[in-house]
Amino acid sequence: MVTSSHRDASNSRAAERRLAFGRQRLVWENTRFRVFSNELLEDGVVRVPDYLVVQPREANAGMVTGVAVLPVVEGRFGLLKVYRPALAASGWEVPRGFVGEGEAEPLAVLRELEEETGLVCSLESLHSLGLLAPDGGVLAGKIHLFVAEDCHPARPFDGEEVGHEMFQLFTPRETAELVRLSLIQDPCTLVAYCKYTSALF
Repeated sequence: MVTSSHRDASNSRAAERRLAFGRQRLVWENTRFRVFSNELLEDGVVRVPDYLVVQPREANAGMVTGVAVLPVVEGRFGLLKVYRPALAASGWEVPRGFVGEGEAEPLAVLRELEEETGLVCSLESLHSLGLLAPDGGVLAGKIHLFVAEDCHPARPFDGEEVGHEMFQLFTPRETAELVRLSLIQDPCTLVAYCKYTSALF
């Protein structure tokens, strides 16, 4: 039987462990990312000799590298159907993209929203839904989630972005069904939807 004192002692030992990176080697890079192989040290001892870290080239002081936005048009949610080559499958996602160097995150949201969907909204209609670490085990970056209320189309969806197949508006009930059927698997989309439709927002 595991007692609370045993759990406390185990948690205390875990908290005392100090993880840090040792030697680092750049193994690959492109215009957006650098990939490093690192020694992961625990209390100065190498625990993992080749710990992989994917580091976006641009990030602010809070490690925010990108933004994602849930657009709302007359009570319906706007989602993109996007083909992801790494998964060899398509899924429904919110618009998102990188934050440019020196670019304010809300302005990046408005830019990405218009570029990817043709929708526009005012700065006053943007609301933060907080930060998301998509994969803290590998990716050294965070995404700032937003909801954009009172959106309206400035132009038709053009599908010019790579992998973007279509843009569609869904009622809250239809969106919930997409979630239930796992037709939405993207973490930015799931978290933004759940936060906006729950008491957390």
